[in-house]
Amino acid sequence: MNENKPNIVLIMADQMAPDVVAALGHPAVKTPNIDRLVESGVTFDNAYCNSPICAPSRASFVSGKHISEIEIFDNGSELSADTPTFLHHLRRGGYETVLAGKMHFVGPDQLHGFEKRVTTEIHTAAFDLTPDWSEGVYHNHGTGVERLKNPGVSELNNNLDYDEKVVHRTLEQIRTFKRTKNQRPFFLCSSYFHPHDPFHITDEYWRMYEDADIPMPEIPEGPLDDMHPFNQWIQKHHERDICKLTEEEIHKNRRAYYGMVTYFDDKVGQIVRELERLEMMDNTIIMVTSDHGEMLGEHGMWFKRTFYDPAAKVPLIISRPGMFPQGKRVQKVVSLVDLAATIMELADVPDRDEWTAEMDGDSFAKLLREGHDDNWKDEAICEYYGEGPIQPMVMLRKGRYKYVHVHEHNPLLFDLETDPQEINNLAENKNYKHVLNEFSDRIMDNFDLKEIREKITRSQRERILVADALRTGKKTSWDHKIDN
Repeated sequence: MNENKPNIVLIMADQMAPDVVAALGHPAVKTPNIDRLVESGVTFDNAYCNSPICAPSRASFVSGKHISEIEIFDNGSELSADTPTFLHHLRRGGYETVLAGKMHFVGPDQLHGFEKRVTTEIHTAAFDLTPDWSEGVYHNHGTGVERLKNPGVSELNNNLDYDEKVVHRTLEQIRTFKRTKNQRPFFLCSSYFHPHDPFHITDEYWRMYEDADIPMPEIPEGPLDDMHPFNQWIQKHHERDICKLTEEEIHKNRRAYYGMVTYFDDKVGQIVRELERLEMMDNTIIMVTSDHGEMLGEHGMWFKRTFYDPAAKVPLIISRPGMFPQGKRVQKVVSLVDLAATIMELADVPDRDEWTAEMDGDSFAKLLREGHDDNWKDEAICEYYGEGPIQPMVMLRKGRYKYVHVHEHNPLLFDLETDPQEINNLAENKNYKHVLNEFSDRIMDNFDLKEIREKITRSQRERILVADALRTGKKTSWDHKIDN
């Protein structure tokens, strides 16, 4: 093993809410393995994704750029093969880069700097998930709450099968790293489907919460007409206007979700124990995060696609005792777009300053090492241009405030210090006019939402045409194949 540069293992969940970790104060969830990493490492309490949906969030994460910059608008958008990712930079710096599991890349390039993938992808690589804003606001049964009507136990399903393959291939790859002589330092991403909906889990994990006091949503559902237009669009897209959940159904979904979180936590434990067994922990940084969160019934909303904290914030725990503080909680705001530059600094990538200067994200390595950085920007930008809405929207979280700008609609402003549940919109409060103007100017100076909307609708139209054409005649799949 190369002792000079650290190995990095990133363990990624899909749709894991920011607070469902026992060591971070959740009253019911069981996460003993992540708890250990919280105790041995650094937790970022205000970490955000840069888009509350899978493909754009992951593309922003690997590229270090905002999704409007790389034009990854939705789950049917293709990340251009000529876009540098931190994985390309790691390879140039001597790292072996391996992916096990989901990354939701669309298009022919299914690697984007990974040297190899040891599993297939769980989603199609085609343009099939492209939304169509020209249809206006429409129901989507495939992402509707009807799928939450029957939560609970499932002993066998494709999502469980997939994640079992991911952890198997991850452990196998760790052993391969250990056996290989003169091994390069490695970056290994082990990325899971759980705890993504639908909320079904095996009886083993379901029974773990049989006697647990499952908390119900803290923020009750209000009338649909009282919601901001963009949340109305998303609620209708999720069929909340035509499908209601009973209290029992809400309780069962939350119970199953907690079981799915514990299932993911067990995968974290398997990976850490294997690194310990093979005496590889001393030179390995372990990171645990998610691509976005889950509303889980808060504000009457489910899934993601909104800027409320349960959907836009993510867990982010980074551990390597001796290199980083132990048990440290960082309150400064960071986001996944910052991880690319951070990883490049931790890996001591050559010419990194030149390349990270072109990124939208910044390295928070000083925050990680020292727990504080007086010069840190303390902000996150989150964009959403996917299915559900009919206008582009951008969120800016900076310090204690969160600002939501929706093209051609009134803004939202929340003080998360006094109103962490985001109930009181301060946009019309004259006492906050200076904050509103500052945040509004920042968004307007950096995002031309009219131009972005034109790009979105043109991109959708083109991809829908291409997808339709590729379904005609001989079909060629872009899905990743595993070499035997």
